[in-house]
Amino acid sequence: MAQMTLEQQLLAGNISRMVKLVGRMHPADVAEALIKVPLEKQVALVTVLPDVMGALVLQEMALPDEAALLMQLKPEKAAAILTQMYTDEAADVLAIIPPEDALTLLALMGAKGTQVKKLLAYESDTSGGLMATEFITIQEEQTIEEVLRFLREHTPPESAYYLYVESKDRRLVGVVSLRTLVTKPLSAKVKDVMYREVISVPEDMDQEEVAHLFDKYSFLVLPVVDEKEHLLGVITLDDVLDVAEEEATEDIHKTASIIPMKEAYLDAGIWTLFSKRILWLLSLILINVVSSQVMARYEQVLSTAIALTFFIPMLIGTGGNTGSQSAALVVRALVTGDIQLADWGRVFWKELVVGAVLGFILGLASSVMGLWRGGPAIGLVVGLTMVAVVLFSNLLGMLLPFILTRLRIDPTVASSPLITSICDAAGLVIYFSIATLILRF
Repeated sequence: MAQMTLEQQLLAGNISRMVKLVGRMHPADVAEALIKVPLEKQVALVTVLPDVMGALVLQEMALPDEAALLMQLKPEKAAAILTQMYTDEAADVLAIIPPEDALTLLALMGAKGTQVKKLLAYESDTSGGLMATEFITIQEEQTIEEVLRFLREHTPPESAYYLYVESKDRRLVGVVSLRTLVTKPLSAKVKDVMYREVISVPEDMDQEEVAHLFDKYSFLVLPVVDEKEHLLGVITLDDVLDVAEEEATEDIHKTASIIPMKEAYLDAGIWTLFSKRILWLLSLILINVVSSQVMARYEQVLSTAIALTFFIPMLIGTGGNTGSQSAALVVRALVTGDIQLADWGRVFWKELVVGAVLGFILGLASSVMGLWRGGPAIGLVVGLTMVAVVLFSNLLGMLLPFILTRLRIDPTVASSPLITSICDAAGLVIYFSIATLILRF
C-alpha cells in the first residue's frame, strides 16, 4: 500500500510528503516504486533524500537503472551517495558508467574513491571483484573487553558477523564470531577464543568456485587474502546469491546454444539478441548438413523400401532426447561437484546399463510399429536401430561433458541443440547401415 502511495506522490511531485514516506519504507520497496516512474521524478526524490537513504535505495535497484539515475544527479550528490555505499556496490555501478564520468565521481569520493578504484582493477567474475573492503580486524593480545569497547565506539558494518584476527605482520591468523565475544569472559584474550583454521580465498578465484565454498560450508561471509595472507576484503552471502543467479542464467543460455548475455532481456538490443544466437545456429547447420548427406548417400535404400522413411523422425528424435537427458544429468553433477573427472568410468558403466535397458524397451515398442507398417523385416530394422541409437546417444550425452571439462571448456556447452544435431547424423548412419545389412540392398 505504501509503495503504491509513494508511486502516486512521485507522479504528483509532492516532495515533502515523499521524503516522510520513504523514511517509513524498506529501501527495496522504494526502489521498486522508483523504477515505475519517469527518470526525472526519480531524480527529484533522490536529490532531496539524505545520502545514506539514497545509497540504501539505489543499492536495491538493477545496475542499469542505478547507473542511469546516478548520471542524472549532480556529480557532488552522486559522489556523496556512492560514498555511503559499500565499496563493492559502488564498484559494480561505477564499472558500467562511462570511464570519464566514473573517474570524476571517484575523485569526488575522496578516500572511499581510492578504495573503490582498487576494486575496479579486479576482474568482475573473481573473488577480488566481489569483495568489499568494509571489515574489522583485531589483535591476538587484545581482551574481549577491549574489543567490545572498540565496537561500541566504532560502528561496525552490517556484514560484521565475524571479526578477523591479524598477527603483528598483518597476516590473517584467526576469526572470532560476535556470538563468541558476548558469551566469553571479558578478561579472556582473543588468541584464546579465536578459531585458527580460517578458510579464505585468493583474490583471483573464480566467482563460481567462491559460490561453491559458500554452499559447502554455509558461510555468511568469506575473507579474501593476497599471496602473503594479508586480508584484502570480505565477500558476503548476498553477493554470492547474485553470482548464483548470474551463473544459472549463463548455464541456461549455454544449454540453449546462446552465447551468454550480461544484459537483461529488455535492456538488450536487436543486434545483441541476434549476434548471441546466430553463430551457434550457423554451426549447428554445418552439423545438420551431415544428416542431409547421409540421406543422399542412402537414397537408393529409401526408394526401395519407402516404409523406412516413416520412422526417421521417431528414431532420430528419440536419440536426441535420450542424449539430452544423459547430458543434462552429467553436466549438472559436474557443475555441483557431485561427480569429478576421475569418476567417468563409473558413470560410463552406469549409463551403459541404463542405455541398454532403455534401448531394449523402446526398441521392443518400435519393432511392433515397424512390423505393423512395413512387415517383419522393417520391424526388425526399426527395433534394432532404436536399441543402437538410444545406447549410442545415451553414452554420447554422458561422455561429451567429461570431454569438454577435460579440455577446460564449460560442460554446459554440451547443450540439447548440439547433442540433438550430432545424434541426428549418427542415428541416420546407424539406421541405414542396419537396413542395408538386413534388407541386403
